[in-house]
Formats: sequence, structure tokens, C-alpha cells
Amino acid sequence: MPRNHEGNDQGKRKEFSINLDAATPLVVPPLAELLRPVGFETTDGRSGWVLGIPGNRPIATPAYADGLLFVGGGYGSHEFYAFDARSGDVAWKIHTNDDGPTAAVVEDGFVAFNTESCTVMVCEATTGRTVWEEWLGDPLMSQPAISQGRLFMVYPKRGDGRNDHWLLCADLKTGRHIWEQPISGDVMTAPIISKERVYLTCLDGWSYCLDVSDGRVIWKNNDQGTSSPTVGKDFILYTKKRSADGQTYEGVFRKDGSSGRDMDQTPLAEMEADYLRPGRGGGVGISGGKLKDLDSSVGFSMPPLSGKFIFSDAHVGVSTVAGAWAYQGSKAAFSKGRIMNAQGRTISSMHLDEEGRSWRSHTTGGRSGAKDQVFCPPALGKEYMYLCSTEGHLVSLRQTDGELGFLYDTKLPMAFQPSLAAGNLYAGTGGGLLLCLRTGSDDADGWSMWGGNAQHNKSE
Repeated sequence: MPRNHEGNDQGKRKEFSINLDAATPLVVPPLAELLRPVGFETTDGRSGWVLGIPGNRPIATPAYADGLLFVGGGYGSHEFYAFDARSGDVAWKIHTNDDGPTAAVVEDGFVAFNTESCTVMVCEATTGRTVWEEWLGDPLMSQPAISQGRLFMVYPKRGDGRNDHWLLCADLKTGRHIWEQPISGDVMTAPIISKERVYLTCLDGWSYCLDVSDGRVIWKNNDQGTSSPTVGKDFILYTKKRSADGQTYEGVFRKDGSSGRDMDQTPLAEMEADYLRPGRGGGVGISGGKLKDLDSSVGFSMPPLSGKFIFSDAHVGVSTVAGAWAYQGSKAAFSKGRIMNAQGRTISSMHLDEEGRSWRSHTTGGRSGAKDQVFCPPALGKEYMYLCSTEGHLVSLRQTDGELGFLYDTKLPMAFQPSLAAGNLYAGTGGGLLLCLRTGSDDADGWSMWGGNAQHNKSE
């Protein structure tokens, strides 16, 4: 794939461009029947399968465990599925009482997810048998997390005339409540677990660090965070926004995990972020009109007060339940001393210790505007990062130098990051398709659900 390299001198960051218009077409074959996988082959020798999920709704990141893929039927759906990860055949499916299954997390033989309206569910991963479920509140716009036999979930708790949000810690096997802690609002995508602490970024920009054992608040900051954090060995990695000269910017920062203080006076990477302006939808890869239609389809003629959208719209441009359900921000990933993320039309890889081993790729072409958020957060394989785009691209880039592995264009917009298992890339589209690309390499492995694992914090 032709690329233009600039500034590749020793001690300087390498800059280059990727032309999205030069992507290899990946033509999805016609689907004669829903839930029936159909194989395809690419013109450069790879293969895969695709299947249609009833409803044509946006599909969140698939979760993988023990040869199965766990996928909700999308915002507004009442179905949740397990598919054979090799063939795409249905292993089991269940009908949920409430609509809108989120992305799932899997651990210890259990698969957990919540519905947008309004229930958290835990099932046996092999059979789909419901172990327990609980109605928590409406709407539930984020995903659960699992760690050390406990489930963590944020929900709106009504009482005394207020609409407050709480983080719940429950026993994974029984649903018994262990502790609850009030926070300022629903969280961006999911709680993040690292060792004995829970980290949150709320849709209003507040960040929290809580003790796993009892929910005690260790610190909280109103630091304008725009994504859930990634926790490294001795720092927290997150994005936040600032406004200057009438422009909105989003940058990557490190935070001290013990105190919550910023470790960087200036951002490690910063881009203009017009997609975070009020009314822009936060760059989730689903058009504003479709977001409103999705809300209307589940009975929200107006955004519910419990969602506190006056704050999330002002902060990250999210003003619909469907938009908050799909919002991930420019969440960064961390591996082998390297920070990787995608902001706007730019993909970056920054080595913390050796500036000359950092690079930045600017994308040209494509169908998005110059100020749009084009890519979902990256999923990390062993040596490559993998990304989906809001236009339908599938991209792999080597983490160390940005060398292009593949670049496909499905023309099927995608709103969530992919998962990686056994050499395969799995992604859901905005129109109800589940796609498996066999990459031909065991590099695509180990990123088994959103955020990489059940704690949403795969980092090295």
C-alpha cells in the first residue's frame, strides 16, 4: 500500500499518511437467511464469514471465550447470542425481558451483560442458562466489568426525588450486593478494574478511583476526561479535552494512580476534536438522525432526565441514549512501553522512553469530513494494532513502526472496536452484521472483548 513517509530522522517521530481510498475492497456476499453465516474471500488471499443478526441494529464488540462468540442483537433488540467462533453457527440464543444488550464480558464460565432498558444479566457461558438477573434502572448505557468473582455495574438509582448514579459491586455467582457507591453520572463505556482499584470516567467528565473491596472513594477529579482510562504499571492513561481560541482539542495524558494528579503538563498527543462539540454525537460512527430513530424505537421521544444529557452533551456531544450506549471516545491502549490511540483522522503510537520509536499516521481520502472521528479505539494483537472505522475499514498496523499489515474497505460503518482471537478479527457493523476476518496470522489473538478482557484493561 503506498504511503508517504516524512520526518524519519533519528530522534524524531515518524510521520506518514495512509490513503483510505487505496484500501482493498472487501465485498460482503448476499445473505439469503439471517443467522446463517456465508463465507467470503478477499482478493489478496484472506477469507472469513459474515452473518446477519435480526433487526439491522448497531452491533457492539463481540466477546470471545472457549471457542464461542457472545453478541447482543443490538440497541433495541431483545436477543442475545452465542456463535461458534470458527463457523459462525448459532450455539445458543436467549430472549431478554428488556431491550438493548450491551457488549458482554466473560470470565469463570459466566457471561455478563446488561440491557439498555434496564437489567443486568449473568448466564452460563456454555448453555445460556440464566444464573441471575436484576432490574436496576433506566437507562443503562454502559457495560459491566468482572474481576475476582465480582461484577461491577453503574446504574441510575431513583430516590428522594433525585436521579443519582451508583456503582454496584455484586457477587458474580449469586447477584448479592456487596457494596454501592454514588458517582456523578453514567460512565463512559464501562468501569475499569486494575488489581484492587476501580477506575471510572463519567459522561460529564468526572474521574474516580475506588477501592475494590468496599467502594471507598480514593480520589475524584473533574478533569474533563473523554474516555475510560487504561491502567499501566505506574500510571493511568486517559484522554481529556480543552477549549482554546474557539476550538475544541482532545489529548492523551498520564495520571498518577495513587493521587489522581496529572503527570504531564502538556498532552502526549493532541488533536482538534470537533466531534466532541455539543450536538455532534461524540464521534460514535452512527449518524445523529439514526441515533434519534434508535431512541424513538425503544420509547424515548425525549432524552430521559435520568441520563443527565445536559451534561454529557456539553462535555462530549452525546445527547441520546443510543449515543451514550455506543460512545467510547479516543480510548488509548498500552503495551510494551508504547501508548497507542486514534483521534480524529490520526493514529498514533508513542514510545515513552525512546522518542525516535514513536510514529503518527494521518489518513487521507475516505468519505468522512476533515474533523470527524474516523476510527474506533484500537485492539492490540501481539505485534500489530487492529482498528475498525466509522466508514467500514479494517486496518492493521505494526505497533513499533506503523508498517501496514492490511487495509480493507467493507463500506459497512462500524461503531465499536473489534475483538481478536485465534488469528481472527471479529467486528460488528452499524447495520446488524457480524463479520469474521481470518487474518492468516496468530498475531490477532488475546483481545477477547471490549478493552481486551473482562476488566476492560488489557495492558502490558
